[in-house]
Amino acid sequence: MDPDQIERILKEHIRLCSDMHELFIEEGRIMRSTGAPPDEAFLKRKEAFLPILEKGLEFLQRANDKPEEFPRGLEPLVAEARSQVMKLMMLDRENERLLLKTTLPPKMKQAMGRATAGQVAKAYGKFSDSST
Repeated sequence: MDPDQIERILKEHIRLCSDMHELFIEEGRIMRSTGAPPDEAFLKRKEAFLPILEKGLEFLQRANDKPEEFPRGLEPLVAEARSQVMKLMMLDRENERLLLKTTLPPKMKQAMGRATAGQVAKAYGKFSDSST
């Protein structure tokens, strides 16, 4: 594959990830402000990115499996693309938690309330070795 073509693919993937990042931020904002999951139209927008993202991920997988096929000097772009994917995964995970929270029955929502520092310390204290 032509080095210029590889560079264009990586840059397009990075741009796509940036666009998706903005979409994921918007998704979280919707769930926080409304307390409800995004509507069907929003989910279709998000779904439209998936085939394109999948192609980029396949490309990055090839870079992992056969780095000798990729021209020298593109390592920073590959690293940036990987970093963008990690950011997306972390933000998507946060949105999944919000989605779970917005779809739970009221009693379960209360149980998912934030733990105080004292509760966390008490829970971990049960498992600490008091002899050290």
